[in-house]
Amino acid sequence: MLIAMLQNGEMVSLAGRWAKERLIQLKKRETFFCPACRQEVVLKLGNHRIPHFAHKKGTACPYEHEPESARHVTGKLDLFAWIKRQGIPVKLEPYLPSTQQRPDILVQYRHHIYALEYQCSTISEPLFQKRNHAYRLAGIRPIWILGAHHLRYQSNMPRYVSISRFQWMFAHHFPFIPRPLLFYYCPHTKRLTRLVRLIPLSVRHAFAIPLVFPLHSLSFSDLLFSSADLLPPSFWDEWLHHKKQWRLTFTLYPNKTTRLICADFYRFGIIPSLFPTEAGWPLHHGYLLETPPFIWQTYVLIPLLRSEGRTVTLHSIYRFIEEKIRTGRVALRVLPLATGQRYTQAVYEYLQLLAGLGYIQWKNRHAIRFVKPLTFPTTMDEVIKQDKQMAEQIKMMPSLRDYVWKLELKHWS
Repeated sequence: MLIAMLQNGEMVSLAGRWAKERLIQLKKRETFFCPACRQEVVLKLGNHRIPHFAHKKGTACPYEHEPESARHVTGKLDLFAWIKRQGIPVKLEPYLPSTQQRPDILVQYRHHIYALEYQCSTISEPLFQKRNHAYRLAGIRPIWILGAHHLRYQSNMPRYVSISRFQWMFAHHFPFIPRPLLFYYCPHTKRLTRLVRLIPLSVRHAFAIPLVFPLHSLSFSDLLFSSADLLPPSFWDEWLHHKKQWRLTFTLYPNKTTRLICADFYRFGIIPSLFPTEAGWPLHHGYLLETPPFIWQTYVLIPLLRSEGRTVTLHSIYRFIEEKIRTGRVALRVLPLATGQRYTQAVYEYLQLLAGLGYIQWKNRHAIRFVKPLTFPTTMDEVIKQDKQMAEQIKMMPSLRDYVWKLELKHWS
């Protein structure tokens, strides 16, 4: 905590440049209080830590949610100074009675108020939801930046990251950014990372493009806007590699959910490792589901297989997937900051992909008909070859331009 209140109600901030001798004198002659809970706090001075205020041992502040580690204090100061240098109205640790919260930084920018939170420790989902809800009720837009120690790259694959459920909670979805992104800041290197183009492969793993910049080279508006960073040319080969891994490893370590999914697949004549080539493709809104794409997309295919060429309503497909969600076969991703997004957007996009590939026809806006049989390979070599052929087909078909454009953010001439 870097802001405290004196007995006369005056605020004292440790964000500026203080000589240690001056702070020692201040500590001797003044008594300090927390601006939020009004309990007495202590001015901590050490040789290795940034000066800060802390509640007395045995007391707790109901408005303090982040332990004051050296990483948290330093990062908060860095971010505050960075915004202040841009001439943007900013406050450090202000207590907001309307929300009963004290954000790390409060920013007024282009007719909006932003609460910038630098989160280094873990926080429960209910508390995270509660804090965001309070900000929104007060007309404040929250921006969360994670400590960079949370960011984990997969070995030898810098574009693939491990993203826990905890980190996914912090995925932002701004109006001018087409898909969620995550922010990380390291106070040691003074670098901010924007993790963009998040395309999940599983519960914890995702393809992503890390954009790493020295903090001083960015502006505050860079947090709210994003350039159209294209997928690398190797993306499709890497996706096919992971699709092959799904086929080879899905049934190796079965748990209760895996057994239920496999039983469902077998019931409809689908060998789990040889799931249809038509399933397991990246989608613009695929991040809305936590379940790997090959599972939930195969579930979308099942009502079509059962239809035997009859018309199927969009509502019946959604209802079938909802039943799989209710019984735990399919899981949705918890995204408190991505408001207004529903998993049905991903299902609809997948149906559009199938239509572009010629497997279904739209009878009207709410009904489809299966017109082309699915590919059911009989060997692993055969299915891997077919996966590769379909990837090439997807990239080259004129009818799938919209699919590729949304996925790759390309600008067509």
